[in-house]
Amino acid sequence: MPNILTCVYCGEAYCEKHPMAKLRKALADLVGASTKEELEIMEVALRSAPGIEQDKIVAINAIHTLLETI
Repeated sequence: MPNILTCVYCGEAYCEKHPMAKLRKALADLVGASTKEELEIMEVALRSAPGIEQDKIVAINAIHTLLETI
């Protein structure tokens, strides 16, 4: 069952026009993936690729945030 994001102020579920839904889309566009499968593949690739550890941690945290809101 997918997590449904709700507003802490009004308790309503976020629809596509809600600012948080737009923020999620922007984050997915930044990461380059949005489905569970794409995000899991992206995480494995990031963990095994050479690069600056701090940058990889930030990207992996973004992936985890997206996974929690699918």
